[in-house]
Amino acid sequence: MPSLADLQTAFAAALLGDSREIAHSVVGGGLAPAQRVQVYRNAVRVRLKDALADTYPVLRRLVGDACFDGVAAEFLRQHPPQVGWLHPFGARMAELCARLPVLAGLPYLPDVARLEWAWQQAFHAAGAPGLPAQAFAAVPLEQQHAIGLHLQAGASLISSPYPIGRIFEVNQPDYPGDDTVNLNQGGESVLIIRRGFEVRVEALSAGEYALLAALAASAPLGDALLAAIDAQPDCPTAAVLARHIAAGTFTRLQVGGHAVAPTAP
Repeated sequence: MPSLADLQTAFAAALLGDSREIAHSVVGGGLAPAQRVQVYRNAVRVRLKDALADTYPVLRRLVGDACFDGVAAEFLRQHPPQVGWLHPFGARMAELCARLPVLAGLPYLPDVARLEWAWQQAFHAAGAPGLPAQAFAAVPLEQQHAIGLHLQAGASLISSPYPIGRIFEVNQPDYPGDDTVNLNQGGESVLIIRRGFEVRVEALSAGEYALLAALAASAPLGDALLAAIDAQPDCPTAAVLARHIAAGTFTRLQVGGHAVAPTAP
């Protein structure tokens, strides 16, 4: 007689893989054991495919329903869920899109998948108040080059050789304008971030992207500003930084690993 743990392991293998061993442990009248397992198997697979479709609606629209169903089935085969909740499920879709021969003619799809996954992470992240401009006044002028700035939780930066922001925008169900995308117009860098109750996909200049990417990688402000100038010599760094402070892109400021409390306005 198999233990409960053995039965659960076998049942999971039957639902997510090709194993049929659990059928030998199913007893009772009505449907045959293998048919009973198949009922659960179909229900689980449909729900997981639906979860992927909910996470990647733009990807699904770009490849079509039939192709997406095949991609979802292959994703489930290669990357079955590892935990008992759906939020982490689908994280490796961009990797799969880059490997599947059937998608080789659409080389922008991996970056679109990365953007859609980042959108989900921003949507579910815990929001925090934006850093007030007065926080900088609490740091002596000679130390401001060493300031570290933390982006909003769930914020992501993506740089792509394709216009992924435009692709994402025109494939929204309520997009009212011209949906033409010129893949030859060059690449695009974007910030995916939740502002209030809305997740935004914001296009960034080369310098702006370099600045935020450096800060996100824990570089001090002085180094981040230099990175922005290296990427775009005419980048208006002061204006860019002020705009992101005003927009609430940053939530915390620290110097030397220590958080700095803002002064009263």
